[in-house]
Amino acid sequence: MWELQVIVVHILLIGCFMNIYFQSTILEELEPQKTLPEFGLRPPADRLVVFLIDGLRAESFFANNCKGVPHLQKLFLKQGVVGISRGCAPTMTRPGHIAIFAGFNEDPQAAITNFEWNPTRFDSIFNRSRHAIGWLDKTVSDFFARSGGAPLRFETYRYSDFSRRFKTDTWVYNKAREFLTNNESIRELQNATAVVFLVYLLDIDKAGHVFTPLHREYQKRLYLTQKRIRETYDLFENAFNNSRTAYLMTSDHGMSDVGHHGGGSDMEIEMPFFFWGAGVKHLGPPGSQLNFTVNAHGLQMPLQELEQIQLAPLMSALIGLPPPTNNRAPLPLGYLNVSEEYERQALFLNVLQFMAQAQIMIRRHEQSFFHKWLPKYKHLDSRRIASLPSEVNRLVAAGHDRKAVKLLRQASWQARECLEFYQSYYNIPLLVALTASYFGLFYCLTVMLTRECTESKQRKKGLVTWMTLLMAILGLVLGYVLFLQRVPWYTEFYLLLPIGIWTMALAERPLHGKSIPFPFTLFIWTVIPAGLVITTSFTSTHVGLLYAAVVCGYNRRGFLRPTGKFFIWLTAMLLPSAFLVVTQNFSLEWILDAIDLDLDSYVLAFSMFLAVLLPWILGHKFVEHVWMINSGILLMGVYGTYLYENNLEINLFLRTAFWAFLAYAFVSLPYSKEKTPRKRFNLITFNLVAVHALLCVSTGSLFLQMMITEFLLRQEIHAKVTKKPKNEIRGPLDRLKLNYHYAVLILFYFFVSFFGSGHWALGFAFRATTGRLLISSFTPFIITILIIAKIMIPSIIFISGIYTLSPYARMNTRAIFNCMFLISDAMGLFFCLYIQNRGNWRQVRRSLDHVLLTNLVVILLLASSCLTKTFLMPIKRAKPESITEVKGGDVIVLTSAGSAEESKAVGVSFV
Repeated sequence: MWELQVIVVHILLIGCFMNIYFQSTILEELEPQKTLPEFGLRPPADRLVVFLIDGLRAESFFANNCKGVPHLQKLFLKQGVVGISRGCAPTMTRPGHIAIFAGFNEDPQAAITNFEWNPTRFDSIFNRSRHAIGWLDKTVSDFFARSGGAPLRFETYRYSDFSRRFKTDTWVYNKAREFLTNNESIRELQNATAVVFLVYLLDIDKAGHVFTPLHREYQKRLYLTQKRIRETYDLFENAFNNSRTAYLMTSDHGMSDVGHHGGGSDMEIEMPFFFWGAGVKHLGPPGSQLNFTVNAHGLQMPLQELEQIQLAPLMSALIGLPPPTNNRAPLPLGYLNVSEEYERQALFLNVLQFMAQAQIMIRRHEQSFFHKWLPKYKHLDSRRIASLPSEVNRLVAAGHDRKAVKLLRQASWQARECLEFYQSYYNIPLLVALTASYFGLFYCLTVMLTRECTESKQRKKGLVTWMTLLMAILGLVLGYVLFLQRVPWYTEFYLLLPIGIWTMALAERPLHGKSIPFPFTLFIWTVIPAGLVITTSFTSTHVGLLYAAVVCGYNRRGFLRPTGKFFIWLTAMLLPSAFLVVTQNFSLEWILDAIDLDLDSYVLAFSMFLAVLLPWILGHKFVEHVWMINSGILLMGVYGTYLYENNLEINLFLRTAFWAFLAYAFVSLPYSKEKTPRKRFNLITFNLVAVHALLCVSTGSLFLQMMITEFLLRQEIHAKVTKKPKNEIRGPLDRLKLNYHYAVLILFYFFVSFFGSGHWALGFAFRATTGRLLISSFTPFIITILIIAKIMIPSIIFISGIYTLSPYARMNTRAIFNCMFLISDAMGLFFCLYIQNRGNWRQVRRSLDHVLLTNLVVILLLASSCLTKTFLMPIKRAKPESITEVKGGDVIVLTSAGSAEESKAVGVSFV
């Protein structure tokens, strides 16, 4: 029962955290504004063609006096406006496309899916258009598939459809040429208005990743891409020869010098844009502070600057459409070759869309009971929004056009600030509630741990006390106040969460004596391990050294009396330590690429061979069918890896065999004939290491086997070199320290194995190919299950080793896990208070993973412990009145009275 309570509480804490930092800010109940033709104003263009070059940075476009784009250079010398659009991190494909076509920066909620998908519907320029036609990647098309509106006429491809690199732009060009030379297609659209074409060009992004933007091959790809844009432009002009077509060339994100993007450096957030064609004013608005050199003769032209999100309302105004309903970008003025009335009316529609969003948030606040006494945004309210149209019309009628424009621009920024103010309105109260919930959980776990450590467990006070009654009354009063305030139900739930947790905590207090008799010891044992993990999460390059320091400190007495076996252990310890140091401080990919060596496959094959060889070297005894089954499946695993790496089909027989072994490896353990703790642990290790090897794609299995070998040898060396201490567990303090000892040990091996398995701790960098030998297609649910199994296997092995060595640990699981909860929750609170939900993609994802991992680790370890106990069930447990505890080189007998009798250890060894 206590396990379920822990899981529920941690899930609720994760929910509260997500509600604060990763709640959607997109408003769905919005109606679009009127089109400009409805006001009697003819738009300057009937159609808009967007050439979107994925991954093109401004630096590459303007380098060497625009030498890399000669065909476009000839165009912007005569017409159009050129400039830089500034995006914001995360600089990735989806956020860039949403900024360009929807007019807002990506919702923080999308960070949960690595900015690949967002469940909340949003509006875009494609929905407002009468026809949306394009040729693009299927992934990009899916960004807008859920946004509603008219059907999108997109022809798509998948990058995996092409056997050779840099063929996607050719496919797009051929499809566009086929469409534009088809008289029937052109006849349908000849007189159509509000048409949007999207020509998506991916090769530049791929070239940047493969060669980097400074490479000569990248320059060649850029030349070919801009040449294709010019050729496609000529095709459009020939197909629609009425001078009613506008064009935009831009990019979704930039790229660093080393071919990366996602961060917030200038190279990544600065993209070029080139507007030209119908309705575009040559050179743009006057008064630009920047210039760029156009050609080798030193000709200077104005360089305009825009926010990337401002492209959406600008494109909308160009073809007479209202801005997308979720647009949060002010319309830039001076770019359209139109009348002052047209530009002012387009700006007016833009501001009205802003006001519609702000009105929803203000109305929600004003409908609450206590809104008159609570903070509010002072510069904008419902009355001000209602009076804005008449005020603008009054100024225009009086001939004060400039004042009307100034008023509209001021109103747009006020609406933007108003949205940000109300969308984060309850963040501080929620953060206070989350902190109070964590402290309530700390108190509850501490009281429960203290009771578990006492010799005679005292009765707890329960729920029927004055304190719990007061907490219940407080909850009812606060709930009624929040109901009157019309707080969203999920926000109200999380604001009331600390009252429920504190009520549970107060009910755990003992009837007599102190609730927490050893506060300093609890604080030290909780904060120091949590602090070490937090430190390594920010400086993971030192994890290998930390691992070596911890295990050497544990076996420090061995250095005083070194033996041959001690030096074997020392070598076994240095191997995983060196592995962590090398993999996290040095990149070997460029060396392997230079010699064309796929080292991962060779290492994985060697680790599968070692998984059979190592138990034989250590002298483990198994029945014949175990050797045959495990050896056979690992040989099949080597063959399956060879097939996969050479793009050959893994047949159904092999996949069925792998699935059958996966079931056999787990199910057979409780029914094994191995009865002694040592033999049962050896069998668990043998089976699960084989499963782990099948799920690995690189060095993870080899690292795990190195850690297991070090663990076995370390325990044996420690038992032999440790002098016989007086290990009597006299009372609760000794038990408390022993519980923390095992809790820290389990957490230590979890995080180290998590680092070494290729999933860098606190950064879920999982590969979708984890289940490549078991499934033939991308199946997210099955892959997730397999990844969880891969994460849990090292913990199951180490926990089974600890339980086998220590009956005390096996009999006091609840106390040990309470210690783990305290350590993990201390980390969780820290990461919740220092979260980042906007900016650099890697930092946002890392911050999110910090919190998720620290809350989920105890759930994973709890599941690992339950499985381990199931696997160890045939082991005969010691009688309750006499529990044998192995510590150092001695056997401690814990009697029912809590005393300890020492006797010399006999045959206690894993090897």
